[in-house]
Parts: sequence; structure tokens; C-alpha cells
Amino acid sequence: MKINPRCTYCLLSRIHYQCNLVTKDAGLIHKVMKECISALNEEYDPSRTSTHIGTAVHRRCFEVLENHDPYKEIKEMNTRTALELLPSVQKIIYGENEKGEVNTIENSPQPLEETFEKAVLAAVIGNYFDFGIMGIDASDEEFKLKFKAFFEKGLDINDTKEMMRRLQKVVYITDNCGEIVYDREVLKVIKHIGRLQYENEKKAGSEAAAPELILVVRGAPILTDAVMEDAKRLDMASVADRVLTTGSNSIGVMFEEAPPETIKAMEEATLIISKGMANYESLSDEKAVRPIAYLLRSKCESVADSLGVGLGESVAKLEIE
Repeated sequence: MKINPRCTYCLLSRIHYQCNLVTKDAGLIHKVMKECISALNEEYDPSRTSTHIGTAVHRRCFEVLENHDPYKEIKEMNTRTALELLPSVQKIIYGENEKGEVNTIENSPQPLEETFEKAVLAAVIGNYFDFGIMGIDASDEEFKLKFKAFFEKGLDINDTKEMMRRLQKVVYITDNCGEIVYDREVLKVIKHIGRLQYENEKKAGSEAAAPELILVVRGAPILTDAVMEDAKRLDMASVADRVLTTGSNSIGVMFEEAPPETIKAMEEATLIISKGMANYESLSDEKAVRPIAYLLRSKCESVADSLGVGLGESVAKLEIE
């Protein structure tokens, strides 16, 4: 997604927000803002993606602040909140038996299509966690209050049935901490569906390849995004066959900084799942990586307009070409 003029003041607003997370030194904040305004002026080009420009500005901010992870405490808080809500979210996804116990994927009476859709919706709602975006109140208490309402409303764009046909080799690119807790449930469902599809094809005499599920996290801290440490903490390797990184602290995926194995996995995938707005902003113009499914809440006007949806909608949109 190419940068929109209104991205500029949102970007600088986030810079100011994250300064206040780590310092009350007005002089230092002035210095950071001046340097980041200069970086924005140097990098701004309407032909470039918002994430390329945003990455350069944030890197300048971290350098001047001498702090490369200003959201550290917020990320930990988000993860705690997501884990606290997980049991109730699992009941919504899988249903419960007569004893009030959460069903497993194997014994849930509901169709797999419904389980997959609910898991995707829960992960999309988890994308509501995003501190520093102008006009968004993503406090833990606000999230708890809104989760149920968002779930009852459902997906505004729902391509989950089409996604289910492409789960042979999936690359799942994560976004923020906190929501990665719910991404894990999507991974579990994908793993189960992929295994069933493979077994059915083998029984039918097909030469189908074994399914593969690859998780991708950020290569280093940026904003509230999940990194390898978060993946290890939540034991994501127990549900993903491989856990890779974007190779750097870029916002979204910056191909010139991504490891060859990550690029290769994306090129060979039967489906790429791109979680969150930053990944959408960085990948939507990369037509070589398709098919791709965007899972996100449309939390800013620029992204909403680019997707052709309203502000604050829940999106599971598949693009084939």
C-alpha cells in the first residue's frame, strides 16, 4: 500500500506516543520529534509504501531514544490479557460439552468450516490490540468489553471457506503480541484440517505432499509486534512445523531484509496468511506473493480505503492474483 498523506501525522503521533512510554524528558522528546520529522522529510515519496517510510522513521526514533523496545511492558500486558481471556475464547471457537468443558477439535460436533471461521474471527478481533494509533482505545479493559460485541457481529468480509481449500502449505505472518495467543488457535485448526485433507487424499490414491505450516514473526522488536521470544514463550513450535522471521525490525515484511528461507516459503505457499495492518501495507503491492489472505481490523482510514471497507470492520479477505 502506497503511503497516504494522512499517514504522516498518524506516524508522528505514534512517535510522540512511544516517546512518552519511556521518558518524561521534554528536551529529549523535542529532539526525537525533530529528528523523526527530518527522517520523514528524507524518506517521503508517494511511490513508496507506508511501511518502508514508517520503518525508517521508527528506526531514527529508537536511535535517538537509545531504546529499541519502548513497548516492552505493553506487550507483556497484552499477552497476559489475551491469556486471561483464552479459556472463554476457546469455548466460543470449539463449543463446550454438557459439563461445561471446552470441546477439542476432534470431538466438536460443529462443522470444521464453522470452527475455522470462529478461530479466524477470534484472531481478527485480537488485532484490536494496537497502541498508538490515533483514535483507537486499545486498553486491556476496553478490549475485554468489546471482544464479545465484535464476535457477535462476525466478519464483515468472510473468505474463510475459500481459504480452507488452500491449506496444504501455509505461511502465517504474525502481527502484535497479545493477539498471537489467538493466532495459535487458528494454527491448531489449520494443522488439523491440513492433516485430514492429506489423509483423505492418500486414501483416494493421490500423490499429495504432506501439509506444512510455517509461522513468521518479526526479526527484532518493532512497535508491539511479536518476535521469536514471544513465539517460544507460547510454544508456537508445537503447532507450527517451522518458525521463521522477517529478518529485521521492519514494519511488516521488507523483502530486501528478509532471510532467503522466508522468501522461499512465501513463494512456495499454497496460502499466505497476513495478519494485521502493517503486513497488509507491506504486502498488498507485492503481487508475486499470492494467494494471500489478509486478516485484520480496519483501524485506520488509509487501510480501510485501500481495502474498500469501512472503518472498524473485521476482515478475512483472500486475494488470488
